[in-house]
Amino acid sequence: MARKEKTIRIATVYYSYRRRHDGLFDMSDVRWLRMSQALAGRGFEVDMIVHPEHNGSFRRDDVNLVSYNDVDWNRYDVIKTLFHHGIDELVAAGVGSHPFIISKLGSVVGPDDATDGVFFYGEEREKLYQTQKHIAAASRYISILTESSRRLWVTEHGRDDAVLMVPTGVDHTIPPRKTNPYVGIDGKIAVYIGNIYLTTQREINLLWQDRLNRIGRKLRRQGIRLVLVGNGRTDKLDADAVQYLGPVDHELVWDYQYFADVGIVLGQGPVQHNESSKLYNYLRSGLPAVCEDSVPNTSLIADAGLGFVTPYGNDDHLAQCVVEATTRSWDRQCAIAYMLAHHTWRHRADIYRRLICTELGVPQKENTVELNPAV
Repeated sequence: MARKEKTIRIATVYYSYRRRHDGLFDMSDVRWLRMSQALAGRGFEVDMIVHPEHNGSFRRDDVNLVSYNDVDWNRYDVIKTLFHHGIDELVAAGVGSHPFIISKLGSVVGPDDATDGVFFYGEEREKLYQTQKHIAAASRYISILTESSRRLWVTEHGRDDAVLMVPTGVDHTIPPRKTNPYVGIDGKIAVYIGNIYLTTQREINLLWQDRLNRIGRKLRRQGIRLVLVGNGRTDKLDADAVQYLGPVDHELVWDYQYFADVGIVLGQGPVQHNESSKLYNYLRSGLPAVCEDSVPNTSLIADAGLGFVTPYGNDDHLAQCVVEATTRSWDRQCAIAYMLAHHTWRHRADIYRRLICTELGVPQKENTVELNPAV
């Protein structure tokens, strides 16, 4: 009798509380869902562990949702946590000692507020740092976005051989162009899509509001309207300089890129460790990007051939590049093809697939299913 192949079971864990609204309005939620889908598409049995009254944001035909009230943690071969909060949830559930935890981190912080390139401060930073200590002790592997974050992690916590480099991914299939969301806004459109922070990282929030105001004024003199789309505190935003359209569900955000002329990415400082997820999405949709050089993944622009990289903090130069980006003829399809060939969520899931199958002694099946359906 042929031996039945083992099915590897993975739980993905981020938060246990109920979201205030349906939809994917935060990139962290998008990452959680898309990676769960991509792992399922690579042949794993994947459960997202969610609030018992989840709001439907993650309901899909290709992903399993399991309530915190019903979960049997012992059935999982691997538990994959997201961000600092994910491991905190696992510890609170009493399973912080599972033998195969992979902890995904979006940010890595240092032991004090003076750590270069880290923009969390005071109690907020200290709490994150203490969580990192637990991650270092409890996790079999730590998944990090950028090389500079990896160096900081190794400096603070060691275990270089346990660090995985898994950047952000892009959707393989996206909705077609539908309706122009900028009707009624005069001029060409420069869009900034993303979270500028609501309750955390107030210092960066204030910095970005100020810079968006200054850049918006410069662009308006050139006949270009700067539009902000996303979550965040906007109490210092100048409505004459920046048109704020609020947060948009990820499944609906594509028209905000299709109908824009250029996308903008701002750095957090002259040195930073976090990559920009919005840059992946701009390029995936064929939108030229203007990005500051302190953002670690600016090489995507040259690789895709779609946009400009500018010196950090030089608003005049950034505005000039935005103007040029709106007038230049770009090979957008070539950029899209590049992103699909190298940066989909399936590419990211393959990093985990190879590792998990090797560690658990299971043959690697070449499953080519791309579980990321169009809306």
